[in-house]
This record gives sequence, structure tokens and C-alpha cells, in this order.
Amino acid sequence: MNNGNRVFRSMAALSTGLLLLFSGVSSPASEAREIKAPRLGVLNLIGAKAGPLVADDLKAFTPLFGKATESRGAPPRCDVLLVYARISDAGKVGNSNLNLRGIIRDSGATVVIVASENSGDAYIGGAPNTGYGAANLVMTIDRGGAKFAAFFVRLFKKMFSGTTMPVAWVQLVPQVPGMDHPDVPEAIFAAEAGQVTFR
Repeated sequence: MNNGNRVFRSMAALSTGLLLLFSGVSSPASEAREIKAPRLGVLNLIGAKAGPLVADDLKAFTPLFGKATESRGAPPRCDVLLVYARISDAGKVGNSNLNLRGIIRDSGATVVIVASENSGDAYIGGAPNTGYGAANLVMTIDRGGAKFAAFFVRLFKKMFSGTTMPVAWVQLVPQVPGMDHPDVPEAIFAAEAGQVTFR
């Protein structure tokens, strides 16, 4: 097992609440990168069944980002990408000839959130260390209903105020073993792009 797969397997085993992991190309001490006027993109590979989730998320995020570019096929070019997809435990992304890393690469996004629920095994198979398609990648295991959009609105507002994504994440969800976070979704955050902020 290569180091990337070992990292993701450890993440899946530990994923209770919101887990932050520095992985790959960046570290907590890296220099901040500011994205000016970030563009929001939506890739819906599930179709009509994901419609209510997409609508709820866009209702929450559009006031922050403006109108999103939406696609049901090729990944849209954007800075922040919401992906709605079924990912098999073998890592196959449904209704796409790309894996998750390929989707990230083709979108050009720096922040990627898999906004549909998938298993930890799916993310191990779907996001191996490939040498391309690195991003600040959030992988959702359980949206927790309205908790999902509410949490990311708080996170994005902090990023627009100049706080970097990993720092904002830790402020909202202190990474203390055993601490309960009842108001957040269950997800894994691989901070591969490091200290990203918005303006």
C-alpha cells in the first residue's frame, strides 16, 4: 500500500465528526494563498435524485459566491467545486469516465467538496495519491441534514474574512480526540492545497 492510500485508510478509520488531515503537497506552516472572487461550480453526477441537495446547498452558498456554474457531465471550471456523485467502494465515480482526482484536475478547483454521502472505503478507492488533482478536499460521509450547509456557510464566511481554510476548520471544529461536535456533518478534510483563503 502506498503512502497516499495508507493516509486515506487511516482517515476512514478515524472519521467521526469532522476530521482534518494535512496530506500531500502542503503543511500547516505553508504560505497562505488568496483566491480573489472565487467561482463556485456544481457537478451533479447523480441527476434528479440529488436535486434537493443541490438546491439546498445553492440557496445557502449563492449569497456568498454568486451564481454557480452547473454541469451534469464535464467538470465545470471553478475555484470551489461541489460534487454530487455515487462513488463505489472500488473508487468508481458513477456516470463519469473520470475518477475523483481526474474531476478535480479538470475543474481546476482549489477547494473541492464531495457533497453527497459516500463510505470511507469509497474515498480510499476514489482519491488515491495519483500525483495530480490535489485540492483542499472534503469528503462527506454523513451530511447530517441541514448541518451540512450551515457548517460550510460558517467556514466560507471565515475564509472570506481572511482566515485560511485549515485554520477556520479547526476554529469551528477543534481537533480534540473524543470531543463531541453535534452540530456538524461527518466528513474528512484532506488539506492538500494548504492555507487557502478568499477575497
